[in-house]
Amino acid sequence: MKKSFMSISMLVVSISMLALFLCSSAVSAQTSSKFVYNKSENAEMVYSLDKSGKYLTPKLKYEYSKDAQGKGGVKKAYRWSEGEQKWVPYYLISMSESGNNSIVEYAAWDSKTQDFSLNPQKAIYSKGLENEILSYVLYKWNQNEESWEANQYLLCGDYLAMEADSLN
Repeated sequence: MKKSFMSISMLVVSISMLALFLCSSAVSAQTSSKFVYNKSENAEMVYSLDKSGKYLTPKLKYEYSKDAQGKGGVKKAYRWSEGEQKWVPYYLISMSESGNNSIVEYAAWDSKTQDFSLNPQKAIYSKGLENEILSYVLYKWNQNEESWEANQYLLCGDYLAMEADSLN
């Protein structure tokens, strides 16, 4: 009995030490870099603040634009290249509306072709009369077929029915 009590005690101590280590690592990771945001109507820049709190290093830059109706828009992201000392394109997200559908498209920057053509993806959200999302379809671009292929599909009514079944 004493031997099993000691092994349980060792297990509890080991788990406690592991939790302490993981928590202290997470806390130090959170405090090691602080970010400063500079926002305007059509742009946002993100800087990291060094430990002394005196110097900023550029990290990300976002540019926003909207269509004339205000229903769609584009978000262009850039990363700071320390070696080149300039902003380098990162990714592009465009949002548009077509009937009762909201369409979101994503593509990463391809440095070889100098355009946003890497890993293109698209999501189409179908909305009801009250603007609630009824379903969504996620697409990936098939380079060989040169067409969009549905990657994931969900009817929100089916999802809610599955959730209700799992609660019973």
